[in-house]
Amino acid sequence: MSEWMVTLEKSWLWLGGSLLLATLWTNLAWFFRHPRPGPIGEFIAHLTTLRLAPLTLQGLRLLYYVGFPFAALLWGHDVVIGRLIGLQQLNLPVAGDNLAGVDVAANWLDWAQDLGWAAALGIAACGLLALGWYAYRRALIASGSTDGEGSKIAGANISGWVLLREAAYHEFHWAFYRSVPIFAAGMYWGTWIGLLLVVLEAMLNPAWRKRLADPYKAPAQLLRGALAVVSSALFLLTQNLWVAIVLHWGISWALNVVARMLPLLTGHIADQASIR
Repeated sequence: MSEWMVTLEKSWLWLGGSLLLATLWTNLAWFFRHPRPGPIGEFIAHLTTLRLAPLTLQGLRLLYYVGFPFAALLWGHDVVIGRLIGLQQLNLPVAGDNLAGVDVAANWLDWAQDLGWAAALGIAACGLLALGWYAYRRALIASGSTDGEGSKIAGANISGWVLLREAAYHEFHWAFYRSVPIFAAGMYWGTWIGLLLVVLEAMLNPAWRKRLADPYKAPAQLLRGALAVVSSALFLLTQNLWVAIVLHWGISWALNVVARMLPLLTGHIADQASIR
């Protein structure tokens, strides 16, 4: 068996382990979402009430979303390649080294081009998603399923720092899921196969499916799906993970602003608000 095939098999083992871990975690969390009888259920319920539980959860999420890809990169014996994840370098100028200066100029030009693509995609995505939110809002109002509390839309009041954290988590995770198919099938098809793996992971999550059926939680799920598509398109153009994180953060922040500017108000409540 060739060295390429051995590396490819190891790569799929790392990727399969990530998918299996996510599936087990989300389904166990769903199973224990309500207190369960027995010692295990009591132990889980006790853990969720601890003061450090939220911090511990974020630590585990950091290890999974960022730590797992870096573990594969550092200890996986070439199962993950930094270039295929999108870890682009930003070269700094060196005084007195003309040859290095040429490389730096070329590197900065590449970054400028990547940022240009990100800006173009970001503006287009924000426009389309804002129109989608406007249409979704009108449909909910027309159906009479709103009660005038715009804050009930999940994620509408998340802070910018949390949005940045989630952008970094998900972009690292998606880049990892792309890297192995790209190694096996090439840049174009590998990128879209990676997106299909992300969709598969989401569909295996019962909480994700439940939120997608909730009209007040579905927008956040749909936005995440749209961001995965935009991230894939940007990666095909730039292969730059850092720019993808910035784009993800910018679109999330812009759509949160739109959701707050256009809350869900029924016609009756809107009339009362205008009178006041």
